This record gives sequence, structure tokens and C-alpha cells, in this order.
Amino acid sequence: MTRRWLLLGLVGLGPLLAEAHWQENTLLSPSEPASARAQALAQRGSAPLAVQPPESVAQELTVAPGDTLNALLQQLGVNAETRTQASTSLAERFDPRRLRPGDRLTVTSLTTGQPVSVAIERDSGIQYVVTLGERPSTRIVPPRLDTLTLGREVDIETSLYAALATEGIPTRFAMDLEVLLGGLMDTARDISGAERLQLLWEEDRREDGTRVGPPRLTYMGLADPSARLEMVWPKDQRAAVMLFKDGSLVETKRFPVLGARLTSAFGNRRHPVYGGVRRHDGVDLAAPRGTTVMATAPGRVSFVGRRGGYGRVVEVEHEMGTLSRYTHLSRFASGLSVGDAINAGDTLGEVGASGLTTGPNLHYEVRVGDRPVDPLEEGQRIILGESPTPQDYRSALFEARGRLKKAIGTSGLVALDNR
Repeated sequence: MTRRWLLLGLVGLGPLLAEAHWQENTLLSPSEPASARAQALAQRGSAPLAVQPPESVAQELTVAPGDTLNALLQQLGVNAETRTQASTSLAERFDPRRLRPGDRLTVTSLTTGQPVSVAIERDSGIQYVVTLGERPSTRIVPPRLDTLTLGREVDIETSLYAALATEGIPTRFAMDLEVLLGGLMDTARDISGAERLQLLWEEDRREDGTRVGPPRLTYMGLADPSARLEMVWPKDQRAAVMLFKDGSLVETKRFPVLGARLTSAFGNRRHPVYGGVRRHDGVDLAAPRGTTVMATAPGRVSFVGRRGGYGRVVEVEHEMGTLSRYTHLSRFASGLSVGDAINAGDTLGEVGASGLTTGPNLHYEVRVGDRPVDPLEEGQRIILGESPTPQDYRSALFEARGRLKKAIGTSGLVALDNR
């Protein structure tokens, strides 16, 4: 655990120097009238003096597994009464139990040792700042982030993962592409070593250059001698991802969690808790605790509550007797209740580890007449029921290609543009 100290607000000689400067410029010679001297002294008495803020010190800790807000504040020397005040005020905007590893806690105190503020910065860059005093209050400070658009082109020689790792591209994209391309190719088996991959993605950065949150893919182009596959992520990340083959729309996919990593596919698998091979009725999508979980299609909420090993569960009924199930949630969306009408992209809750699970993830199912189907294949086609407008999707594809050219230049794009 790292602790950092920062000196804030210096008490200098500013006021004394200002006073001396005033005296130098307002002294009058004895020969001047007494009334003038009296007037000068009166002006001196009314002249404002610069007031320097009291000196303060900031201490910072990075949250580690198992840490609690109370324990961290105690480590920083905050007394029990102030710890209670800070926790109570903070709870109005943020549940302290949702602290997770990597969050940063900062306590700012006067040199007398009196704490004046407590701040929590989440991985997303959002800060919750508690101002202490007679009436503690908490405010939310949005992150000051720059969004960078990055583009890279690589030749795949052995595997998709190896190509990304070699070029310093986020390797999490390998899993994303494996899931999205699953209906068209097996990225582990079908990669021959003659493919060219082009990626466009976004990253949010703090002022110091550190990345906040996961990177977000916006375009993928994969070309080999026989075909060209392209994927475009919509600007509204709640909408469906578009998959093209040789410039024609093949299918769309919508996910309940953005930037998640597929850890367990649909079908038979070795159970992570009980062991042995068991049927898996959905897919597991790993994501940080607190990540938003969204409805994948319009419908009506049919269940909100706890259910055995599923933990906290939300179920949404769709047309044709179809149901989508979202489990292991850490919390439900505020006010969500049975009977609520839901649109695609509406928030249902947050990723958690409730129920029987090895860590924070979303177990996502689609059922047709209580028959489980693959949520990323048959389930997508059934519950989305979309009739895409070809022109709209083609426009999105051409726009994405244009952004790719701007990011990496026109060299090497022949394989994608001349088909």
C-alpha cells in the first residue's frame, strides 16, 4: 500500500512584505501637515491585507483487496467521530461498501491535524468529495478526462492474441473479437498467418496521462485473401455492434455489459465452483464490480430479487415467450420493479458477485419457453428482431473507415478499401 503526502497552501511572508511596502509608500515627512498624516493613517487602517489560506497536507492511499473506508481513514489518523461524519455524508452520494481495489482515497488536513476533506476517486475518474465541518456535505466532481482515438494496423503471424501483445495493443480486444466473430470464424483455429488486422479504439486519460476505465473498440477490419470482415461499434454504445462481410451487413450484436470479457461460453463446461462438466445455460461476462448492466432488448420486467445461486436477479420478458435473465448483480437500478416497461439499453443494475460465483461478473441468459439458447447467437436473433436499414449501416461503416484513415493514415488500407 502506498501513502503519499502533499503540502498544500504555503504560509509565506507575503502579508509582512505587503505591510512593509505600504509603510514605505505612506510615510510622510515631518514638515507635512498633521491633517495629511492623519488622513494617511486612516487610509492605512482601512487598507485590506492579503490573507493566505492555512497550510494543509494531503495524504493518499490506494484501496487494496479487503480494505474498508473506516479502516483506511483510521490508518490516516482520522478519529472515530470524524470517520462517522465522513461516512454518513458520503453515503448520501456513494455507498462506501462499493470501494474496490484501485480506488484512491485522499484525506486533506490542516497542519494542526484537523481533517478538512475526504475524497474518493473511482477508476472511472469520478470523485466524491466530503467537505468536513459543522455541516459535512458531499459533492460529485466529474473527471477531467481527454478522450484519445488510437488506430493501429498489424499483420497476424501466429495468433490474434500474440499479434496484439507484440504491438502493445490492449490484449482484451482478442477476447472481444473472438466473441463477436464466433458465428463466422474460430479465431484460434482459422487464423492462417496471412491476415491483416486494423483496429480503432478510444481511451480516456487523466491529465497525468494515466488511463481511466477500459479501452473501447470502435472499428475492426480483418482481411485475408478470401474475404474482408469488419465490425463497427455505434457512437451510442447502448446500440448494437454491426458486423459486415465484404461490405454487406451480416448481423448485429448487443451486449448487456460494455467492455466485458467473456469468461465462460454457452454449453457444457467445467464448473468453476463444483468442478466436473455441467451444462452452462448462459454466458459469463467478467467486468469490474459496479459496471452498468443494461437490457439487451425491449420488454417488461418480470422479476427483481434474489434467487439461490444466481444471487440478485433481474428478468425481462420479451415477445414470443422469450425471457432474458441478468444475475449475480451487486445492486438493482433505483426504483426498478416488476411490471416496468424496459427499452434496449435501459439500466437494470450493476455487476457484482452475489450468489454462487468466483468473482464479479454477469451471468446472462436468454430462454425461449424456458429452453435456454445461446445468448450471443440464437438468443440475439430472437429477442432483437431488428429490421436494419441497409443505408444507415453502410453510412456507419464508411464513417468508421474514414476515422480509421485519419488515425493511422492511408498507407496499408488498400486491402480494406479496394474490395
